[in-house]
Amino acid sequence: MLNVRVLCPLVWMVLFVQVAMAFPGNKLKGLYREGVNCRNEGRFQAAKKCFNEILQQDSSYSVAYLQMAEILALEEEYHESIRYYRHFLRLDEEQPASWYAVGVLYFNTKDFHNAVGAFEKAQKKGHPADADYYLHLGTAYLHIRQEEKGIRHLESCLALRENDPRPIQALGHHYYLAGNYGAAIAYWDRLVTIQPENAFALFMLGKSYIGKGEVAKGEALCDRALAVTQ
Repeated sequence: MLNVRVLCPLVWMVLFVQVAMAFPGNKLKGLYREGVNCRNEGRFQAAKKCFNEILQQDSSYSVAYLQMAEILALEEEYHESIRYYRHFLRLDEEQPASWYAVGVLYFNTKDFHNAVGAFEKAQKKGHPADADYYLHLGTAYLHIRQEEKGIRHLESCLALRENDPRPIQALGHHYYLAGNYGAAIAYWDRLVTIQPENAFALFMLGKSYIGKGEVAKGEALCDRALAVTQ
């Protein structure tokens, strides 16, 4: 009887190890749930530890890459976040939200060529061509000096959200730098109508009038901008 009592726990231990080895995904699923809970509680370091452990055991566990990418973006570790998004998208490229998210990260790190590619990929994969999409894509195109596309997309943004100051300012700034002062005046004036106390818009409207040759009117607007800031 003594031998039986000793052997039974040993037999059960062997069986347990065999079952665990046969279903390694159970451990990974448990780690994933723990990581998600830690993330939801704001314990990002603990969450990252869980997801990294998963990836050490299974480098094809795609959603662990996504979780890492999203946490790193929240921590403003944009370059590292991009790296994890790229891993995720290599494993599962049919994810428009992730293509758009990595596009925003490229945009924020001033990698506008890759931002354009990611935004357009997002739209091809099903991301809606909404006002934010056109705003980001149009601004990125202006930064890489593809002005015609940039202007077209920013105008599409305004067609959907006509009083958004960001595309108005981007277009006003573009036309001012291009020396098209008449077009610049139209956009800066539009922005001042929306935001009468916007000192920068008033100043750029004045500079645009000066560029056009209406010096007195431009200087008056620049003085008004200075008065707003005081």
